[in-house]
Amino acid sequence: SSIIDTAMAFEDLGVAAYNGAGKFLKNPDYLVLAGKIVSVEARHAAYIRDLHIKNNFSNTADLNGLDLAKSPGEVLSIANPFI
Repeated sequence: SSIIDTAMAFEDLGVAAYNGAGKFLKNPDYLVLAGKIVSVEARHAAYIRDLHIKNNFSNTADLNGLDLAKSPGEVLSIANPFI
């Protein structure tokens, strides 16, 4: 259970990190690549969440139905205890 909890937290954090960092990417090629990576990360997050909580494919969206975004500082403060 703790492994799945940690995997879920990291997958959700990864999606939020990519979403939050997108605005800092000025090169459109890098933005496309980051978009491809975050789409895979979001599928990983949804699958892990469904393994952990059945029929809960995703519950991390905001009121607009979009995945959350976190700034680099927010991501670092959440990930720091694991580093």
